[in-house]
Amino acid sequence: MRNLRWTYLMLPGVVAITLLIGCLLDTWPGDLQLTSQFKTDSGLQVIQDWNRHALLAERHAEGFRVPVVARMYAYLGIAAFETAAWKKSHTQSFNGLPAEWTKPSLPDSILLPVALNACYAAMMQHFFLNAPHVVQHDRTLIQSKWQKHFENPNDQALIESSIKWGEEVAKAVFTWSATDSLGHLSHLHNYDRSYVIPDGPGNWQPSADEPMPPLLPYWGQVRTFTTSVSEYPVQPKIPYSETKGSAYYTQVYELYALSSPLSYENKWIAEFWSDDHPGLTFSPAGRWISIALQVVDQSNPSVTTALETYLKIGIALSDAAVLCWHGKYQYLTERPEAFIRRVIDPNWVPLHAAPPFPGYPSGHSAMGAAVAEVLTDIYGRNYKMTDRSHKGREEFKSDPRSFSSFYEMARENAFSRLVLGVHIRSDCEEGLRLGGLIGKKVAEIPIADPLAGSL
Repeated sequence: MRNLRWTYLMLPGVVAITLLIGCLLDTWPGDLQLTSQFKTDSGLQVIQDWNRHALLAERHAEGFRVPVVARMYAYLGIAAFETAAWKKSHTQSFNGLPAEWTKPSLPDSILLPVALNACYAAMMQHFFLNAPHVVQHDRTLIQSKWQKHFENPNDQALIESSIKWGEEVAKAVFTWSATDSLGHLSHLHNYDRSYVIPDGPGNWQPSADEPMPPLLPYWGQVRTFTTSVSEYPVQPKIPYSETKGSAYYTQVYELYALSSPLSYENKWIAEFWSDDHPGLTFSPAGRWISIALQVVDQSNPSVTTALETYLKIGIALSDAAVLCWHGKYQYLTERPEAFIRRVIDPNWVPLHAAPPFPGYPSGHSAMGAAVAEVLTDIYGRNYKMTDRSHKGREEFKSDPRSFSSFYEMARENAFSRLVLGVHIRSDCEEGLRLGGLIGKKVAEIPIADPLAGSL
C-alpha cells in the first residue's frame, strides 16, 4: 500500500493542511482468461478511445454539468472494471456494489478488448441516449472500428460471447445506477425552480449575469461509493462580515485586488483551468479525465493499471462532487461578485460569470485534490507532465502548462478560481482539504490484478 501525505499551498506561506489516511479493507477479486492473439495493448487503445469519446459526449450533450459528469465517469469506470474482473466464484468485484448485485451469466472465456469495446459502447449509449449527432456518430465510428479490427472467423463464437458479456455488464451497471433516483438521468432535470433560497446576509442568490435556477440543490444526497457526508463533513465557513479588516472582507478584497487588473500569468491560469463552458469545453470533472488520458498515453501502463486509473478517478470525482455539493447548499455562501458589487465596487466584473450554485466549498478544488491523490498513488509523487488539454483553442488562453506533480496541478487548479473571480480563498482551501481526504481513501482501495497469470 502506498501511503503518502501532501501539503496544499494556495499561495506561498499561507496555509498547510495535513490529510488523514483512509483505507478500505475489502479486496478486489478477479481473474481473466485471454486468448494469446489479443495483446493487452489493444485493450489499452480501446480504453483510451472510449474515454476520449466520453469527453466529446459530455461536452456536447445537454444537461451534463459537472456533478452529473463526475457521476457518469464513476459508473463508466465501474462497468469497464467489472467487464475485466470476472470470476465465477465471486458475484461482486467492486466493494461499492450492493449485496444483491449479481453479474450476468458468465461465459467460459472472453476476449477482453472485444468485451471492453462492447461495454463502453453500451454505457455511452445508455448515458447519452439523446446526444447530438456528432456524439452518436463518433460512438458508432469507434465501436465499428474495433469490431472490424477484432474480426476473425475462427473465433466468431468467442467474439460474440465477449460482445454479449460486455453489453450485459453495461446493462447491469446502468440498472444499478437507476436505483439512485436523485443521481440517475439527472441531466434531464438539473435546474430546480422550486428550490426556495433562504434570505440572509451573505446567502447565495443567482447572479444577475447568469440568472439560472439553482443547479442540483439536492446533489448532496446522491449515492457515494467510498465515503459519506457524515464521515467527511464540510467545515464551517468563515463568518459573513462587511466590516473592513474582518476575515471575510479581507478574503473578498484579496480577490478584488488580484483582478485589478489581472496579470498576464493569472489570466492564463484562470482561463486554462476554467472548463465550465458547456458546448465549448468539457466539464471541470472531464478535465481530469483529459489529464489521465495524457498520463496513460505518456506512461503506457498495463490494461489493469489503466482500468484502475479511470475507475478510481471516476469514483473520486463523483464522491467529491456529492460531498462538496452537500456543503454548498448547507452553507449557501454567496459568490464574491455579489459582495464586491454591493460593498466594494458596483462596477466590478469577474473574468467569468459565477455559476448557478453557492460558492463554499469550491468544486474545482475538491475534485482536483481528490484526483491528484489517486494519480499520485498510481503514477508517483513527482510525476512531470505538460497538460495539453486545450492546445490549439483560440477562444481563450489555452497554451499548455508544465507541472512537476499532480499536487502542483491541483493547487494551481484551485488558485485559478480566485483569479477567475468566482471563489474566495477559504472556498478553495476547504475544497482542497475535503477532496484530499476523499482522494486518499479512494487511492487506497486494494486492487487485485484481474489479468495476473493469464498471458
